[in-house]
Amino acid sequence: MRVDGWTVDPGNGEITLEKFKYLHNLQQMPYLAIALILGILCLLFGILTALYRHGRRSFGFAGAGTVVTVWSLLLLAGWNNTSYYPSLVDPSSSLTLYNSSSSEFTLRTMSVVSLLIPFVAAYIGYAWRELTKHKITRSEVENSE
Repeated sequence: MRVDGWTVDPGNGEITLEKFKYLHNLQQMPYLAIALILGILCLLFGILTALYRHGRRSFGFAGAGTVVTVWSLLLLAGWNNTSYYPSLVDPSSSLTLYNSSSSEFTLRTMSVVSLLIPFVAAYIGYAWRELTKHKITRSEVENSE
């Protein structure tokens, strides 16, 4: 199966079809290929440990693997002069990182907001750990109002 992609000429903005564009992206950005492979391996390890060992760390591996895999796929589709949302009717109307970015104010605001994401994720992890630290017993359920 051959997967073609749409490439953008950074000089004139012309969008054309390129054979094996995503393979070329992986070859030109080996760090992205490594991240994709590691993400998939972490996800599979998390799934397998959850199924066979019932390990507590499986959620962390599967979650981290999912995040790394999805980010790698999104970057694969958008970086390296690639049109991430091509138009088959009018290729010059395809969306790229160049023509779909917002104003400088919006980009600055979004970058500041994105810095809060690790704190939100850490809070979710902390709350999850605290809520699952003590299991509810049958007597607590039966004796509660």
